[in-house]
Amino acid sequence: MSILIGFLYVVEVLACVLLALVVMIQKPKEGGLGGLGGGSAMEAALGADAGNVLVKATAILGTVFLLNTLLLVKLTSTPEQNALDVKLQDAAAAEQQPAPDGGEAQ
Repeated sequence: MSILIGFLYVVEVLACVLLALVVMIQKPKEGGLGGLGGGSAMEAALGADAGNVLVKATAILGTVFLLNTLLLVKLTSTPEQNALDVKLQDAAAAEQQPAPDGGEAQ
């Protein structure tokens, strides 16, 4: 199981980095890093529909990141980590302890 969790952590980091890069290279309305490689570099590399490709890549990477995060939470969490469960268990344990006697039996 730990191999799967380690692999999912690697996928999480890669998806995070790629998602950040894809978002940053998109051509925004107000400048930003979209014009970093020149005005037509992205169109030369990906064609006239470069914006559509980047939008699809953003949606796919975002979905991968979200699903991977949810899967990691499910696999790495335990019921004891839930604060409400811990409080209920503590309250139940306190009720089960016998009350101390006030004096010795004579």
